[in-house]
Amino acid sequence: MKVLLLCCMFVIVASQGTPDDEEFVLNFDSPVYVCSDDSSKEFIDSSDITVSRFNETTSYMSGVLRMLKTLEPCAVVEMIVEKTTGSRTEVMVTHDICDLCAEVRPESDYFKYLRFFEFPSECPFQPGDFKVLNFVVDSEDLPVNKANEARYQVTFNFYENSSCDCKDKTFLGCVKADFVIEPL
Repeated sequence: MKVLLLCCMFVIVASQGTPDDEEFVLNFDSPVYVCSDDSSKEFIDSSDITVSRFNETTSYMSGVLRMLKTLEPCAVVEMIVEKTTGSRTEVMVTHDICDLCAEVRPESDYFKYLRFFEFPSECPFQPGDFKVLNFVVDSEDLPVNKANEARYQVTFNFYENSSCDCKDKTFLGCVKADFVIEPL
C-alpha cells in the first residue's frame, strides 16, 4: 500500500533544478496510519508500523501491517497525493490501480516497492499479519529539490470491485502516510 505512493510520487511534481550548494532529502514524516472512519478501522491495523532513521538523510518504515478483512481479487486502490506548502494544500495527483492483486508479481511496475511487504504472491489476501521490511523512500524516482520542498500526504483508498472494471467500487477502508521534502 505504502509502496504505491512512492511509485506514483514522481508524477506529483515537475523536475526543476536547485542551487548546487543546497541538498534536499525525502523522508517519511509518519508511519502509515489508518483513516479515522469505522470502515477503515475494521479493515486494517497499522499500529505496529514505525518509522526509524538509518542516519540523518534516510528514514525507513518497518513493522507489521495487519489485514482484518480479506482483500479479494480485482481490489482497487485509489491513490491521492496532496502537497502542503505553508497553509496551502493542493491535490497533485490521483491514480487508480484497478487490480492490486496483479501488481504483487515481480513483473509489475510497482513490485520494486511492494517487495518490502510480505504480501502473498496472489489474491485473495486473507486476514493476517504482513511484515514491512525496512522500507525506504527511493528518492531516485522523485524530483527532490527546492521547487518541491513541502509536506506530502498520500491517501490509499481500498475498494472491492466484484466486476473487475475499476468502476463498480465498494469502499473497504483507507490508510495514509506523510512525507517531507526538506533541506539537508
